Amino acid sequence: MRRKKVTQGVTTVGRSPKEDRDQRMRSYLIAMAIRTLSFPLAVWALLSGWIVVGVLLALAATFLPQVAVMIANAVDHRTAPAGSLTSPTLSLPPADRPDQESGRDADL
Repeated sequence: MRRKKVTQGVTTVGRSPKEDRDQRMRSYLIAMAIRTLSFPLAVWALLSGWIVVGVLLALAATFLPQVAVMIANAVDHRTAPAGSLTSPTLSLPPADRPDQESGRDADL
């Protein structure tokens, strides 16, 4: 009796670790670039009399590093849907033991 073999579909394959790492690094660098620009703009806005804008930019410069680190540490742990993958060992038929082939007990 043959088991029905379910093959790996292209759409169920996750991102490679390199692609995941590159995406997380890119999002971290973008967030830190925004933070780097927020700080001098906050100083400029506060000195120019734009208090609300300066405070918002200062808050962004303060809290963006924590958000950027959380985003950078968010590893992609998604897996394929259940039942779509078959282990190579599960797709093999059960092995026949030599003592069962001849119909005799192994003790004889």
